[in-house]
Amino acid sequence: MTNQEPNNLNNCHSSLNEFVGTEQYYFSQPFKNVHYTEGVKYFTDNAGNGANWFLIIVATEIIPILKDDFFFIELTVNQDQTAKIIVQRDKDEPILYEKKLDYTDCPYSEKPYKLCLDVNPETTILCLLSEY
Repeated sequence: MTNQEPNNLNNCHSSLNEFVGTEQYYFSQPFKNVHYTEGVKYFTDNAGNGANWFLIIVATEIIPILKDDFFFIELTVNQDQTAKIIVQRDKDEPILYEKKLDYTDCPYSEKPYKLCLDVNPETTILCLLSEY
């Protein structure tokens, strides 16, 4: 958990690194089986004009193609406001999902945004890598 105020966001990526562990889980009404941490909530509330689109992609495109297991998600945002999402079991494993985005208002970062996804039949947990 971080003490940084969302409106004082200078660098989204740096702010996300302050989240370690979690004390509360959230879920979006249409996707009640996808729970996410405080860091992910901060990201979806503050990345650009909000990154709820990221939760929608995770819930509707990524989770349905994955079996019960643990996965890593990387969101790479380029300076030209294009982006790419990839999902792997581990860094050297094959890419299981890849999507290129023609536009995002998510802030550019030299490093990818890294998240973890624990998929199981009852509840799926999405967290920042730093919260794992």
